[in-house]
Amino acid sequence: MTVYLHDGVEFDLDCEFVDVTGAIWSWTGAWSPAAEPMLRSDGASPDLPLPDAYYYHGPLIPRRRRTTATPSEAFAATVAAGYVETDAEFAARIGGTR
Repeated sequence: MTVYLHDGVEFDLDCEFVDVTGAIWSWTGAWSPAAEPMLRSDGASPDLPLPDAYYYHGPLIPRRRRTTATPSEAFAATVAAGYVETDAEFAARIGGTR
């Protein structure tokens, strides 16, 4: 986990972020000359340092990570009982995946 502190908020750079328009931002692995993490959008925006992306496109909301592990029997039973939505149900509720 790579953490960057901006305005008192910790950003986990290993995850993606969604801005207010729904664009997805992710860390490029590079740093700006001012030692700020560079973010890349899935849209037409140029790469920006995290503080600039936060200022012009924010807030930056951590994006839910997909799970790749096989769920436990208890979790599968919880999903089957309708207490937890599946990834497909979550994607349908928010308007699809990107």
